[in-house]
Amino acid sequence: MNFGQRLIGVFTNPRETFSSLAEKPVWVDALILVLVVSFAFNFLIAPYSARDNYEMLQGSTKLKQQLGEERFNTMVEQARQKVENLTTAARITQSLLGSASVIIILLLQSLLLLVLVKFFSTQGSFVQLLSAMLHASFINVILGNGLRAFLASSKQSIFKVSTGLAAFFPTLEPTSSAYIILTSIDIFQLWMFGALAYGLSAIFKLELKKSIFISYLFWLLKTIVNIGLQIFSLSRI
Repeated sequence: MNFGQRLIGVFTNPRETFSSLAEKPVWVDALILVLVVSFAFNFLIAPYSARDNYEMLQGSTKLKQQLGEERFNTMVEQARQKVENLTTAARITQSLLGSASVIIILLLQSLLLLVLVKFFSTQGSFVQLLSAMLHASFINVILGNGLRAFLASSKQSIFKVSTGLAAFFPTLEPTSSAYIILTSIDIFQLWMFGALAYGLSAIFKLELKKSIFISYLFWLLKTIVNIGLQIFSLSRI
């Protein structure tokens, strides 16, 4: 399959696409696309992210107590200046860091998922799984981030944007534990790991039902960790 066929196939024909990737695990072009799209997304949301950060700092009584009033006011002022004077260079730097973090996360997830799958199969390799993970991420990176960027532009905020179950509860505070839990159950992440199950089946020679179980088990474990980290981080602000 050429790149265009793989790009479309992830969305329309995942079984055949991931079977092809299992036989020939190409990944460089997929990596480049993920980097480019992630960069564009982070560049677009940078102003909203800066404003969200400033507004969160303004209302942080815990941080004010921890840092002291003088240091806290200095931090808030720096955040305000960033909102008002966000340069193109700063947006590019932020976008590059965001793109790099996406790739690092996908690499780490591929490695951890490989460890999990090896409890069920002796087949398959890391390169095959990385190829499948990068292609499956098209769902979240292209469609998911496309919708998130549109919603962020409409709401002038990325913090209040959710493509998870939290979207059905608009009155929830974005800093609440309930919101964090519900927004983590994201439709594009669920779709992504559903598609990835076809890759696991083809790569590790597993029944599709078992691959679906493994894929969503991994999604559940990583989601629980992410929820814990987010709740802990917000509890300190």
